[in-house]
Amino acid sequence: MKPMIISLIFFICMPIYIWGDIPIKKQLLTPEQTINELKKIKAKAISFGSGKNEIHTFIDPHCELSQRYLAFVFKKKEQMFAKYTFYFYLNELKGKDSAEIILSILSAPYPAIALKTIMLQHGDINIQEDDNTQDIVDEIEESAKLIGVFKRPYIIINGKVK
Repeated sequence: MKPMIISLIFFICMPIYIWGDIPIKKQLLTPEQTINELKKIKAKAISFGSGKNEIHTFIDPHCELSQRYLAFVFKKKEQMFAKYTFYFYLNELKGKDSAEIILSILSAPYPAIALKTIMLQHGDINIQEDDNTQDIVDEIEESAKLIGVFKRPYIIINGKVK
């Protein structure tokens, strides 16, 4: 009876062991290629800080983890903004339904203020997007696909995902 139970456990657990080990998604580009891709969209980012070191982050306004990350950065903004320049790229995470709010933030007269209002204060903004806004969203989305962005926040330092 014991060998049969052991065999049964083995045959039940083996597929889980083999197929259950889902590989972690990796950055699709080399760090150098990633830096070059980020240079193409850097002007479309919402930036904060004036530090020498750059931190590029893909965020979704409706993503709780992105909100926590932004809150952490702003909690320590004196230290963080002196040491780093942050570039935030608004990129919708599947299932978050944030395309409309991304367009609103990017079309705001002051996107940085709109971003903080929505993500940190959970406020509302009601702005009409302009014709160029969708192009910006599309460019960021295309770069995100090339780089391999699969989560939010997706943090890149020196071309490497952290």
